[in-house]
Amino acid sequence: MAVGISTEIFRENPYLTLAEYQNAPTSIDYNNLVVGGNQDAQDAELERVIMRASSYMNEYFNQSLVATVITETQRTRFTPQGFIALHPNNSPIVALESFYYGSDPNNLNVLNDPSKAWFESQQIIIPLSTLSATYSSQGPLSFGAIGPSGTQIFTKYTYVSGFVNTTTVTAVAAASSLTVLSAAGIVPNLVLNIYDGSKAEKVTVSSAYVYGSTTVPLTSALVYTHESGAAIGNLPASLKQACVLLTTAFIKMRGDGSMTMAITTSATGNAGGETRYSSEIKIALDMIDQYRRIR
Repeated sequence: MAVGISTEIFRENPYLTLAEYQNAPTSIDYNNLVVGGNQDAQDAELERVIMRASSYMNEYFNQSLVATVITETQRTRFTPQGFIALHPNNSPIVALESFYYGSDPNNLNVLNDPSKAWFESQQIIIPLSTLSATYSSQGPLSFGAIGPSGTQIFTKYTYVSGFVNTTTVTAVAAASSLTVLSAAGIVPNLVLNIYDGSKAEKVTVSSAYVYGSTTVPLTSALVYTHESGAAIGNLPASLKQACVLLTTAFIKMRGDGSMTMAITTSATGNAGGETRYSSEIKIALDMIDQYRRIR
C-alpha cells in the first residue's frame, strides 16, 4: 500500500481569540448563544462560531494564512538556468526546513543546508550549486552528474507559510522575552503585535532568537503586563476584522429570533438572516480578496 506523505493544506487555526472578538465593536449580544447555558457554555459556543468563520475564510483563500509547518511533494524539473523551482500550495513563504530530491521517490537525496534556498513570491528556488555534486537514482555517491536541463525529479519538502498568529502561555510583566504557544512563522527581527485590548503594543523579535523556540527574546522590554492567552502575531488587521464580521454574521444568521441592535434606518422586514446580513459577508470578503490564492 502506498501512503501519501503530504500534510493537509487547510489547518483548523482560528484567526481570532475569544477575547479579541469580545473586545471588538459588533453591536451584538454574544452572551445568549446557548439557551440557559452558563458563561462557560456561551464562551465555548462563541469559540466554535469563530472557528467556523475561520474555516470559511480558509476555503475562500484556498489556503490557511495562519503560520503552519507543512510537508508537500512535487514533481519538477531542472531549469535551463540551473536551479529547481518549487511552487508550494501555501503562501506567504517564511522558511524552508528541509528539502529532498531525486529520480527515485523511495531513495531521495537531502539538501544539507536549506538556508541556501532563495524565496520569491509564492515559490522557492534551490540553486544548482547547493545540490550534491553527483546525482542518480542510487543516491549522491553513485554514477552520474546533476541532471541536465529538463530532467524530471521527485521532491519532498517541509516549509513554513503564513502569518504568525498565536498566544502567550504565561503571564508577562514588563519582561524582555515571552513564551508563546506556537513558534510557527517567528524569525529574528520580526515585528509582532500583541492584541490585548487597551494594552495592545508592538514588539520586535531579537536577532538572538533561536528558530523554532517558543521562548521569544525581544529587542526591548514590554510596556504592559499581559496575562496568559494574549493574542500575538503579525496577521494583517484586515484579516482579523474580516473574521469579526463573518463571526457576527454567522451568529445573526442562526435565526431571526436572535436579538441584535438596529443600526439602520431601513424599515423592518421579514427577510431571512442570510439576506439581511449578506452585506457584512461581502464587506469581509472584499477586505481579504487580495489574499485569495487561485489554483
